[in-house]
Amino acid sequence: MKSEKERRIAQAKEAENRQKDRILSCPFRMKYHVMPPVGWLNDPNGLCQFQGVYQVYFQYSPLNVNGGGGFWGHCTSRDLLHWEYQDPVLTNDCPEDQSGVYSGSALIEDGRMYLYYTGNVKLPGNYNYIDKGRISSQMMVTSEDGQQMSEKTVVLGMKDYPDDMTAHIRDPKVWKEHGKYYMILGARKRNFDTGIRRDTGCALVYVSKNKKDWKLDYEILPDENFGYMWECPDLFDLEGKRVLSFCPQGLRAENERFQNLYQSGYSILTEKMSPEKGFREWDMGFDFYAPQTFEDEKGRRILIGWAGVPDTMEVHRNLSVDHGWQHCLTIPRELRVEHGVVCQMPVRELDLLSWKQEEGNACCFGREMVKIEAKMQGVHFADIRIGTGQNELTIHVEEDRIRMAFLNEEGKPSPCGGGRKSRIGRTASPVKTVLVLIDNSIVELFVNDGELAMTSRIYLEESERSIAVKGCPDCRIWKAEE
Repeated sequence: MKSEKERRIAQAKEAENRQKDRILSCPFRMKYHVMPPVGWLNDPNGLCQFQGVYQVYFQYSPLNVNGGGGFWGHCTSRDLLHWEYQDPVLTNDCPEDQSGVYSGSALIEDGRMYLYYTGNVKLPGNYNYIDKGRISSQMMVTSEDGQQMSEKTVVLGMKDYPDDMTAHIRDPKVWKEHGKYYMILGARKRNFDTGIRRDTGCALVYVSKNKKDWKLDYEILPDENFGYMWECPDLFDLEGKRVLSFCPQGLRAENERFQNLYQSGYSILTEKMSPEKGFREWDMGFDFYAPQTFEDEKGRRILIGWAGVPDTMEVHRNLSVDHGWQHCLTIPRELRVEHGVVCQMPVRELDLLSWKQEEGNACCFGREMVKIEAKMQGVHFADIRIGTGQNELTIHVEEDRIRMAFLNEEGKPSPCGGGRKSRIGRTASPVKTVLVLIDNSIVELFVNDGELAMTSRIYLEESERSIAVKGCPDCRIWKAEE
């Protein structure tokens, strides 16, 4: 008789096989990005390099194109660009994760992988699932090959959290430092402001000597309320700086900040400054959330995000849904610190692709990856148009301002945006360099060598796939020949 895990994974594989031909024929599939074989993908999980191979796990719903969780999908790569899909490695098959195997991370030590994740339980009944009705457990499994997992162990339960925390505690990121192990968790602290419920997003940091027994070390709290929940926290050192990455939910939108429903950003921590004071968004585009970082065997700090945002179906949609799948992860990005900013650029492996330069500042493209490099010295403004005049994405650069807009020549919303409208980014000084990557249905923009990033999905029919750059004579367009 099959175990519950075997039964669930067989269901996932059956869905993948049944829709394989339909998915492969989809005109929006990419070449160099992690995608779900079928159904839905969201948060990257367990990012690491293990036994020389890059491992990317992700939240995966093969049975529902609109999400719902239930699995950790798995992809592997030797170069961070060409990804091979593996079978799912985790599913909700025990009492502590019966409602979902939520996000988590990987720790590599002594030739073994330790995966930590949140097991979610939503009890049936009339609950708000904030204070009551939800059970959040931090779970651990181990693996010697990245694919076959051990039995699950509960390492933290509801009794181990501070009394003033709600049941929303999740997304463990685990690392080793100075001979001890640390785990940071996103949390929602119960809070009242003059009698009105106003919960506070925060992070909890636990410490362990053996990777199994954990105790609370300290809390990371903002001086001023900064969202009601912090998801997907990450804490790491980068070039001598201590960086806290987190996703605050509940921030009020501003004209040029917090333009998405939920935000992803970071703070360089100092003793004098609370995390919300120095908060800077990772990506100013339409589609970016839940990033996670890891250090590879070359010592690089690499970030991968989900090229999507939760709960946006009422605002904009992904046209790949009609083909049985949606969402992808971003291109892996190398991080560095420059002038107090964490800069991000595509991994250097991208340069090893076979690139062929196009003539002039305009071309058509198909399913190959396209790279646009523009230098803005002496240029006051420039437009990079992707698509046709009636259906296009325009990237307008002027001085220190970058606008990404799905508006056609008549100012009407372009169908290729799926309802996306416009996003704005700013740089500290006038724009000098612009790098645009297009991998079929995703556009990723890197400005001033990674000071600013903007990501968006785009859905053009093959007959509409053209590029025209205006106002910038020092521009080169490249296509990857693969």
